[in-house]
Amino acid sequence: MKNLVIITGPSAVGKTTVAKEIFKLFPALKSAVTYTTREARSWSQEDKLIHHVTKAEFQELIKNKQLIEWAEVYGEFYGTGKAELLSILEESPVLLNIDVQGAKNIKQQFPASLSFFIQPDSLEILKNRIDARPLAQEIKDKRWQAAQKEMTQKTAFDYQITNIDGQLAETVAKISQILREKLGL
Repeated sequence: MKNLVIITGPSAVGKTTVAKEIFKLFPALKSAVTYTTREARSWSQEDKLIHHVTKAEFQELIKNKQLIEWAEVYGEFYGTGKAELLSILEESPVLLNIDVQGAKNIKQQFPASLSFFIQPDSLEILKNRIDARPLAQEIKDKRWQAAQKEMTQKTAFDYQITNIDGQLAETVAKISQILREKLGL
């Protein structure tokens, strides 16, 4: 689906910050509804509509085929609402800011989607970003292990964009240029 844009990358790489800036620049882009079993973050403002549900409720969503994709990430479940996504796509382009597992799933279902893998300028900087988050050390360790694995999967996506520390505007400009060229936004 040509009007579906995916932003993905490892934890703490800045994909949510990048997505927020892209949404500001391209008001035609809409966000799909995300369902998750994780707690709401008091330390970070989300860039999308999130429904926080119990694990039992999430399992019902899976059972009833109400999610177009879902994944278990760091012991919590995340998924994109199927009916909501398809409905929004009928009227406007959609930007999904999702984890690497979910992004690969969406890319398989919608091969014409435009996908961006956001990568850090170094693994050391990524590790420092993960460590700076107000999370339990066990969770930080899981995120770091997953991030290293996810970095090896970047070529599964159309574009690999390096989010250089302190250069958010340049990262956003690169993605914006591609969106203008490829989607005419």
